[in-house]
Amino acid sequence: MLIRCDDSFIPRVTEYIGEDKVLCFYLYMDLLECGTQAEGLGLWVCESEDRELTAVAYRYYDCLHLYSRAGIPAAELVPLIKELDPKVITGSQRDIDTLLPLLDRERYTYELSHIITADKRMDGESDLSVQTAGEADVPEIAALMMTEHIYNTVYTYEGLCEALVRRIREGFGRLFVMRDETGRLVATNALSAESAEFGVINGLVTDSACRGRGLGRAITASTWNLVRDEGKRGLAFLGAENENTLRLHRRMGYTFLGLYARLIRED
Repeated sequence: MLIRCDDSFIPRVTEYIGEDKVLCFYLYMDLLECGTQAEGLGLWVCESEDRELTAVAYRYYDCLHLYSRAGIPAAELVPLIKELDPKVITGSQRDIDTLLPLLDRERYTYELSHIITADKRMDGESDLSVQTAGEADVPEIAALMMTEHIYNTVYTYEGLCEALVRRIREGFGRLFVMRDETGRLVATNALSAESAEFGVINGLVTDSACRGRGLGRAITASTWNLVRDEGKRGLAFLGAENENTLRLHRRMGYTFLGLYARLIRED
């Protein structure tokens, strides 16, 4: 049975997720940070006949996050997905692969990522320093990020600026930049979500004219090491399609935790 929930259900949901929070981190963090009451938010759970939770769906504006410990109950959730028609649907590879045949495949781009972590300091140096960004940096950061498919298929430029500013103002994450000698932005990276335990590291983009200089590795190492020095565990999402990149990250000492999938609606 599918039930629309209020904030009183949050403790049950977080208990159900348990240690799997590293596999559904955005659902977990967004739910704890934002709750269920504001416009654009919503929480649903599926319950078995004996009232045990079997799945969670959390709407965070244009995104619907899904989690199930034993396997998504597609018959209950597909009608909700069709009603909400979210821009992005996220979940484990197992659950998204279960849902996809029941949706209009042609409307979605399928993306698969490895969730990775690291328990050691990372190496990466550059002559350019890494700085924490402020709101004044957001227009340049957003412009650079919008050169990448992963962002320009989900956001408009204005929407991305708004999301980045909100992240800074709410203290939900941090942005980092590298600038060349002229002050031009050449690389950016971010902590897109943080808790007392974890920091999600993503948003790496380097200027196409500056690639091959080690800037991406340097700003990424700086971010990983900052999280580690603050006593948190870093998490990141690495595209599963590039075998060379996967092998490189294994050699660098990253640990692979699981597979995370996204469906992005093609408008």
